Amino acid sequence: MIKNFILLFFLVLCHIYIAQAQNSNSENLPHIQWDKSTLKQIAPVGKGYANYARMIQLHTGNLICIYETKGGIECAQSSDLGLTWKNQTTIVEPIAGYNMAVPEILELKDHALLMSYNPRPKKVNGQTDTTKLFEIRTKKSYDLGKTWKDDRLVYQASYKFEDGCWEPAQIQIPSGEIQLYFSNENVYRKSNEQNISIFRSKDGGKTWTDQPEIVSFRPGHRDGMPVPIILNGSKEILFSIEDNAKGQFKPAIVRNSLTQNWQKQVGADDAERNFALVPQLPDTVYAGAPYIRQLKNGETILSYQSTLGRGRNGDLAYMQVAIGDKEARNFKDVEVPFEIPSDKHGLWNSLCILNDDTIIAITSTNAFGNSTAVWMIKGKLVKGKD
Repeated sequence: MIKNFILLFFLVLCHIYIAQAQNSNSENLPHIQWDKSTLKQIAPVGKGYANYARMIQLHTGNLICIYETKGGIECAQSSDLGLTWKNQTTIVEPIAGYNMAVPEILELKDHALLMSYNPRPKKVNGQTDTTKLFEIRTKKSYDLGKTWKDDRLVYQASYKFEDGCWEPAQIQIPSGEIQLYFSNENVYRKSNEQNISIFRSKDGGKTWTDQPEIVSFRPGHRDGMPVPIILNGSKEILFSIEDNAKGQFKPAIVRNSLTQNWQKQVGADDAERNFALVPQLPDTVYAGAPYIRQLKNGETILSYQSTLGRGRNGDLAYMQVAIGDKEARNFKDVEVPFEIPSDKHGLWNSLCILNDDTIIAITSTNAFGNSTAVWMIKGKLVKGKD
């Protein structure tokens, strides 16, 4: 009887959150108005799959989108703000025994493009090659994505999946220093823990510091998937992570002032760490792979992949987007950009903010075809009722 009551309680909570997501554009609440006419497949071209896409708008106004495909990494470009995508370019060729994974892209102050990625060993014919290690690497383009060079090895972990390194992402702070963030479990060979670490470069990514600095760690848990930004007007660095303090991952924000600049790591109970969503999702709901961005007018937005209303199968999570304030706090008013059926997925999502504050949501989904592909949709933040 008690178990049935608890189950009913959590089902009611889930329905409340779903109702919030569906009705966030009612009344006079801020919400994102998604334009279904802008739904567009970016990649792959032809057969195959594409996954884990990241997009930025270049100083020229063009868009560039970078993604995994066929064991390697490609990019595509758009000169019409996403209406058409052309110039598919291979950045990293597939290599036997590896998956070239989770790329991220940044335009530097000198307009060079810096791409980070994560070579991940895989078994070949059921065999593990212990000479192939998990790695964090970078590569650069000096012609706005047409060609790529200067491949750099930043870090190596183990050949074992449970002792790997994961999910690099980079920012350039006002001093010109580049900070490369990643998830690191390599230093915890006898536990299932993971931290967020950084490397630094003062020469545009040509060289990197020798040892990773731990910037975020909750003992006994797994801080993961960092996405950094510089908060407008605040002289503050912050990054979103997935934090499994309560079992299932939930989005959290970790922050430091530019003056602090990670002189000490942020722990479990430090003021520089807070869970992002208000109110919190039920503990039974998985909400991982968060991705944070800030609009030009100050509001922050956060995407994540959620199992809300879908049981506990994380492989069938879908994209949700929450709206935060100018301090990257109090994320609420949950939005659903893509209509993903309950037996399909929308994973490894990201956001891109255009110069006019148009929001582009990007997902990897099998909802609109037979294989996983990269799709986008545009939206606008609306402050009140239309």
